[in-house]
Amino acid sequence: MLVNEGANTLDFTRSIVDMYQPRKRLDVGTWGIMGIGMGYAVAAAVVTGNQVIAIEGDSAFGFSGMEVETICRYKLPVCVIVFNNNGVYRGTDVNGSGGTDVAPTVFVKGARYDLMMQAFGGVGVTARTPAELSQALNEAIASGKPTLINAIIDETAGTESGRITSLNPQTAAQKK
Repeated sequence: MLVNEGANTLDFTRSIVDMYQPRKRLDVGTWGIMGIGMGYAVAAAVVTGNQVIAIEGDSAFGFSGMEVETICRYKLPVCVIVFNNNGVYRGTDVNGSGGTDVAPTVFVKGARYDLMMQAFGGVGVTARTPAELSQALNEAIASGKPTLINAIIDETAGTESGRITSLNPQTAAQKK
């Protein structure tokens, strides 16, 4: 079972991870909401008893990440992968108001989501390379233990979800 949510994380996973059986991917749907992924992961593990992989963006994970406590309490076979780029789309945005506060789309740099899972008795791993991510995922699947992989990714690589900027309304009137 694959659960998938986030902005870029959702978009990229949909285009990279092929599904070969129906009803094995649970995601928010087109223009869906964020925050349902962890609940979906818990439900999928309880109902099927099978391994669940939840691929989350750090922003999406922020909406319901405390479900890792539920995952650990019931020892569910769920591996959560949080793609951590330190923010919404990017962790490099600048506060547009000119103030000294960071932009509201920027998160705490270097957040250790893996330690949240460890705090509740699960396995927490940080992955900084594709090889480390692959190894951590294989180990999580083999163990069946509640696992969270904090996958550190390039914070400058994000884009508007769905790359729909060109679809924003444009005026038909000529500027004078």
